[in-house]
Amino acid sequence: MNYLGDLVTAGIAFTDTYAIPAGSVVTLDPESRTGTVRRFATLPVGAGSARTPSALASEIGDLLDQGMRHLAAAHPDTPLAVCLSGGADSSVIAAYTRQQFPHAVAYSYSFGDDRLSEDAAAAQHVAAHLGMPFRLVRANRQDLLDVLAPRDPPRPGLARLQRPLRRRQRAARQCHRRRPPPRRARLHWRPHERIPGRLHPRDVAVTVYYRLQNISPDRMRAHLARGVQTGDREVGVFAAHGLTVVQPYCWATTELLALPEPVSKPLLMADLARHRLPNGTSHRPKVRAQIGDLTADTGVLPQLLQADIDQRWLEAHFRSALGVRSPADLRRTIRGGIHQPVPLTPVEGDQ
Repeated sequence: MNYLGDLVTAGIAFTDTYAIPAGSVVTLDPESRTGTVRRFATLPVGAGSARTPSALASEIGDLLDQGMRHLAAAHPDTPLAVCLSGGADSSVIAAYTRQQFPHAVAYSYSFGDDRLSEDAAAAQHVAAHLGMPFRLVRANRQDLLDVLAPRDPPRPGLARLQRPLRRRQRAARQCHRRRPPPRRARLHWRPHERIPGRLHPRDVAVTVYYRLQNISPDRMRAHLARGVQTGDREVGVFAAHGLTVVQPYCWATTELLALPEPVSKPLLMADLARHRLPNGTSHRPKVRAQIGDLTADTGVLPQLLQADIDQRWLEAHFRSALGVRSPADLRRTIRGGIHQPVPLTPVEGDQ
């Protein structure tokens, strides 16, 4: 599953798990049951500066180049893959990777069996332009539902969740042919809101999912940059399969935070690309796999809604899988997407 699942499987209660603060190393002394935090990196308090976007883009590009050169020198014979979604962010990373790792392979994802999603088609186009081998990983509706309710004998704690889900699945399949076309999942793109490139609220029919907090873009960027410690959803899953993950934009977090508002995401990414990508890549709207295409219901979110799986169901499933006794325990341990830090641990040098 991930680090969290491994800890719970080893017998550690979910509420007794803690996160190391971003940019820190924690040293634990089992005998005295104490720990010390040592910070090796700090981030600016807020986002924005008086520096020009073009100067910062040049610095960010140099940092990406430098980081790739160091990786190539340290791991000259290590097979390397790029997660290429088809958006501007991953396409820029693919371009820098290609300069130092000529044998790197691009991997992308598509939901559904019939055709490539818009993003997967864009990723294939970028890979071909860069001369990178392209590998496509496909998933479908049944794969998704089987992960949530596997056909193998369930663990006792999940049985009560899986039985009603399977009934909903059967009902959904039986009425699928009689249904009118399902409601489309639509996404609204605001390239200036997030750096380095996330998405605005997702609209499905008349319901808005994952609405961002109503705070200024610079505060949003500062908050998201400090959420790097939540990257276990990416790093941990790969690590469980013995794969080491590198997140190159972390090399330039301070410079990305220094970009003055308003930030033009397409212009920034075009500067970073340095004419290595196909025309229009930096301006193409991005549609995540959670949503699907702008004009088709091929994403994860529509499939969950059609199977009557909502936030409440997913939270109950999560609590059951990790042995979380109550919603209150979950909210005390994870607040605002940030896992609770190591408790009562002084920063090195403090009394």
